[in-house]
Amino acid sequence: MNLVELDGALRKLRLSGMAATLEARLRQAQSEKQTPIDLVSSLVADELVRREDRLITRRIQQARFRDVE
Repeated sequence: MNLVELDGALRKLRLSGMAATLEARLRQAQSEKQTPIDLVSSLVADELVRREDRLITRRIQQARFRDVE
């Protein structure tokens, strides 16, 4: 599986956080000589952060806070 196919597969699995940072994390892993588990851990952490950010954004929108001026 090449990088384009992997990106598509991650998005199909609804792992867009991983897909968005995949190339950068691969470059980082190569330059820092990371172990495979460290690479996977970084990708999973990226996915968790993205999901948490989206959840917070969605909750703020649903709360319909008034603009404070």
